[in-house]
Amino acid sequence: MPQIIDIKLICFDLDGTLVNSVPDLRLALNAMLDDLSLAHVNGLIVKTWVGDGIAKMVERCLLHVQGKASTESELAAAIVVFEGYYLQFLNTESGLYPAVKSTLFSLQDKGYKIALITNKSEQFLPKLLAYFGINRCFDLLVGGDSLAKNKPDPMQVNHACEYFGLTKSQVVMVGDSCNDILAGQNAQVKTIALTYGYNYGKPIADINPDYIINHFDELLTLL
Repeated sequence: MPQIIDIKLICFDLDGTLVNSVPDLRLALNAMLDDLSLAHVNGLIVKTWVGDGIAKMVERCLLHVQGKASTESELAAAIVVFEGYYLQFLNTESGLYPAVKSTLFSLQDKGYKIALITNKSEQFLPKLLAYFGINRCFDLLVGGDSLAKNKPDPMQVNHACEYFGLTKSQVVMVGDSCNDILAGQNAQVKTIALTYGYNYGKPIADINPDYIINHFDELLTLL
């Protein structure tokens, strides 16, 4: 696989790329469902709901359990309950994927700027990253509610490019889902897809990323 040259900034997705967060999302969703006197869901189905932010995940969960769409007020109330529980369960069963910490440290030592570009709400990021000991790796955090639009819209990636004063040719987006790759493509930066993540249960190759890798530490060969 040819090396990507002249990259200055690496933008990373979070859920399904750096962190296997489904176990704690499941715990928080089921606690929310308990409060609503609804049936529990399992991790396999939760995995297919991740990637579009908390509001969409809760909406999909309620539709799955109840078999009908929630009203705006019902959804808003459920989201508040979920967020309260997710703060409690944030680092209960979730974990970093293999070689994530060592690879991030190595990329940082090589002089790359590193940004986190996620659709997860910004309020959860500092605690989660600190728990896993990778908070010092990031020069910029952009959550799903940090800007007016999020992935697959290019706004977050464009913001990172502008923040560091870099051209698109100097930036790469790394992620596990179509939202990550589309955001990179829409921003006209290079894209690297990881095969082990969530992506709604679909092959990530279908979205035509520039590069595909199976293990996180392959980034050290590629970059």
